[in-house]
Amino acid sequence: MKKITLLLCAGLFSLGMNAQFASADFDAGLPAGWSTVINTGTCDWFNGADLPTGPDFASPGMYFDDDACGNGADPSNTTLFSDVYDLSGTTGDITIAYDVAFQEVASGETFVVEWYDGAAWNVLATYDLDLADILSESFSPSGITNPDFQLRWTYDDAAGAWGWHGGIDNFFLDAVLSTDDNQIAGFSMYPNPANDVVTVKAQNEIQNVTFFNILGQKVLEVAPNALSQEINVATLKAGVYVVNVTSDAQVGSYRLIKQ
Repeated sequence: MKKITLLLCAGLFSLGMNAQFASADFDAGLPAGWSTVINTGTCDWFNGADLPTGPDFASPGMYFDDDACGNGADPSNTTLFSDVYDLSGTTGDITIAYDVAFQEVASGETFVVEWYDGAAWNVLATYDLDLADILSESFSPSGITNPDFQLRWTYDDAAGAWGWHGGIDNFFLDAVLSTDDNQIAGFSMYPNPANDVVTVKAQNEIQNVTFFNILGQKVLEVAPNALSQEINVATLKAGVYVVNVTSDAQVGSYRLIKQ
């Protein structure tokens, strides 16, 4: 089953016209369009939740296990590539989210995340210290309208050091379409990013506010029936959510980053 979904207008859940999504949960392994490349060494990526050391993924992800190469193995440098996404029809406002694991044995090991701008690769994040837990990351760079947008995750064991691992799970990409005409006039949602409470406000009565996680699962629904409402989001996990709002027969979709 293909685990990458690119949704315009309709798909896993009702989102309106303002966003396109790509997601990968890796439960069934490497999704269609994704690939791995062994730059140096002989070892490749694994699919699974049980990581060699440190915290495990809650469900299967993709990870490189340098420990499996063995002590004294050739230096390992391997890359996981995402599918290619055409962002030319977007405003350039995007959100990139994923869960990441990283553990090192010796100083110098790195796990680097980069994005492609059509001509060169740009560093998004670098992990070079042990992560005490699986980290849910979210980035919102702007001005990216690249038709050949792609991401890559590269594990490097520091030229032959016997290392541990780097891995990702629950990838999510959100890009706002430049033809967006499905926003509710006068609607606002703040703060964004949010920690415990988010306020929604509109010119007309808000009938319904529904939150979806990156897998398209409804995780929270509120019926304010008012012009404004404070909503407690403290129980939501850190990450990116799609918020569908209904106000006076208008429907809009918005993105919320929960810290």
